[in-house]
Amino acid sequence: MKLYYAFATCSHAPHIALREAGLPFELVRFDMKARALDGGAKLEDVNEKGFVPVLELDDGQRLTEVAVILQYIADLAPEKRLAPRFGTMERYRLMEWLNFIATEVHKAYWPLFHDGAEVENTKAREKLGRNFTLIEKRLGKGPWLMGEQFNVADAYLITVLNWTRAAAIDLGQWPGLKEYLGRGRKRPAVVTAMEAEGMLRKAG
Repeated sequence: MKLYYAFATCSHAPHIALREAGLPFELVRFDMKARALDGGAKLEDVNEKGFVPVLELDDGQRLTEVAVILQYIADLAPEKRLAPRFGTMERYRLMEWLNFIATEVHKAYWPLFHDGAEVENTKAREKLGRNFTLIEKRLGKGPWLMGEQFNVADAYLITVLNWTRAAAIDLGQWPGLKEYLGRGRKRPAVVTAMEAEGMLRKAG
């Protein structure tokens, strides 16, 4: 498999999931400034939507959209328990979290990273703050979002919480979330993914 990714974007979530699952894969970097993939090809040649992540399967098929790719990866390695079984209420709870993170957290950052007007940036930070408060209230029953077991929703949440510093949001306002992120960033798969993307080097 190949994962087409860009530095410190939402593609980091499936990158984490692939390493958690222990699956073989190749990374193909998309340079957002040059608008080119490794080797010079256009991203649109791989995904007409023009976005990462893209997961290219061994048979040449490609999947897009973070929440879908995450579940696909989890289902390739069921023994890792990165997603509950289909047909269970726990699986629907996972999908509920993935959808919430995608639409109410991930997308809320958009104006902060795309030259939004000050009023848009203020509203984005307010929305993120409300959603962080909600998520923090749901933590506490276990170290991870759905309890004791780390799953692909955690990979996604860790990814979007990593953006708070760049968005000038003090995560210390939500100590439970700050501890959660710190815990997540210590996982071997997360550390390895960050190292592979150069995130630790650039952050340091």
